[in-house]
Amino acid sequence: MSEPRISSFSPVCSPESRVLILGTMASPASLRAGFFYGHPQNAFWRILAELTGDDPGPSPAEKRAFLLRRRIALWDTLESCAREGALDSAIRDEHPSDVTGLAARCPALRAVFLNGGAALRFYKKYHAPRVALPYFGLPSTSPANARGGYAAKLSAWRALLPYLG
Repeated sequence: MSEPRISSFSPVCSPESRVLILGTMASPASLRAGFFYGHPQNAFWRILAELTGDDPGPSPAEKRAFLLRRRIALWDTLESCAREGALDSAIRDEHPSDVTGLAARCPALRAVFLNGGAALRFYKKYHAPRVALPYFGLPSTSPANARGGYAAKLSAWRALLPYLG
């Protein structure tokens, strides 16, 4: 039996976006919630709230507005893939997103940040040679990544701050 094919959400971005955060592919919890990082134990929104001093809010519309207000673009390195379950290690038959096209539509971008090891791996494989921006791998905000706990994740994610100002 083959794994189900899933697709990423549309990107959140504007010409004023300063940083681009890329994940790998939406989790089943995010797909059910209808927006990026929908698992309640994922630290993504908590970290961004703490770094910016701003509340992303609970709804997809509020989170989208938060990202645009904070000049953060958000998407996934993959447009679609086959995957059973939530683990990035289960991804098969991946198709990359058009990150080069997104970067062209966002001329104020200063850097790309990759949420987790798989996002970094797929970014290097499909996007890095064509996107002329510095990029940085960050620890995954997923609850599956327990290394170092929340404090270590927050500390590493502070790397965004110089690029947001």
